[in-house]
Amino acid sequence: MPEVIARLNELYHKSRQVALSPGELAERDRLRKIYLGYIRNQVKVTLDSIEIVDEAEKLKDHHCNCDGHKH
Repeated sequence: MPEVIARLNELYHKSRQVALSPGELAERDRLRKIYLGYIRNQVKVTLDSIEIVDEAEKLKDHHCNCDGHKH
């Protein structure tokens, strides 16, 4: 992934100086898709690893005397 990011940065900096060629634009789009796929996967892995612990206890512990219903 560091190579993908480095190349995207190169293309970005080049685009600030001159117009990118059609091949470079296609490469940039391809690399962006790879990068975004990687980020999406990392977020999914993180969210999938979240585990709720003691939800019932959490609901009982709030102090409004409502028997733990959500509001």
